[in-house]
Amino acid sequence: MTDEVRAFICPQCGEPSKSNVHGVVETRDPEDPGTLGMEFALLCCGYCQTPIVQYREEDPWLDSYDGVKPAAYYPSPRLLSDAVPPALRDEFEEAQKCFDSKAYRATLVMVRRTLEGTCADQGSTKKTLAQGLKELQDQGRIDGLLAEWADLLRVVGNKGAHYGQTVSRDDAGDALHFAEALLDHLYVLRARFNAFQKRQQQRSNSEQKGS
Repeated sequence: MTDEVRAFICPQCGEPSKSNVHGVVETRDPEDPGTLGMEFALLCCGYCQTPIVQYREEDPWLDSYDGVKPAAYYPSPRLLSDAVPPALRDEFEEAQKCFDSKAYRATLVMVRRTLEGTCADQGSTKKTLAQGLKELQDQGRIDGLLAEWADLLRVVGNKGAHYGQTVSRDDAGDALHFAEALLDHLYVLRARFNAFQKRQQQRSNSEQKGS
C-alpha cells in the first residue's frame, strides 16, 4: 500500500469514495521503448468494498502521469461496439451519464429515446414505440425474450417521463443493461451470425461443386 489517496466515483455502487492506492503496475511495450506507458492502480471502494482498478496513459509531453486523470478499468464501464450507429451510441452514452449523475428518471427517458432511435434505424415506419417494437419482432429481428425486455423498457421509460413518479437506481441500471443487450443483439451478434451463415453457405457450395 502506498501513501497516495485517490477520490473517485465507484463504478459498482455509484457512491463517491476514496482509497489508498494498494499497488501500482506500469506496462510498456518492451520492443518499442518510445511507446507511452500505461499505469494500473488497485483501490478499494470505502462503501461497497469492491476492488477497483484504475488506469491512465502517460502524458506524451511530460513523460509522466502527473495531471492525467485515471479512468475505471475494473469494474469496466459500459462500452458499446463501434458497429452500433453513432447517433444511437450518443443516446445511450447520455443515458449512462444521467445514471452516473444519479438522475435516474432522466436515465429512463434517454433509454426510451434510444429505443425509439433503434426502431427508426431498423426501418420501422410505425408511429408509436410499441408498434415499432412489435414490427421488429414480427420481422424476426428480435426474439420473444428481447421483445419482452424492450416492451418493458418502453413501459418503464413512460414512468420516468411522468411527473411525480420515482425511479430507483436498480430500475435505471437494469434499463441500461437491457438497452445495451438489445443494441448488441441487433448490431453486433446478428451481423456476426449473418457473416458466419454466409461463410457456411459458401463452404457448402464449394464442397458441392467439388464433389
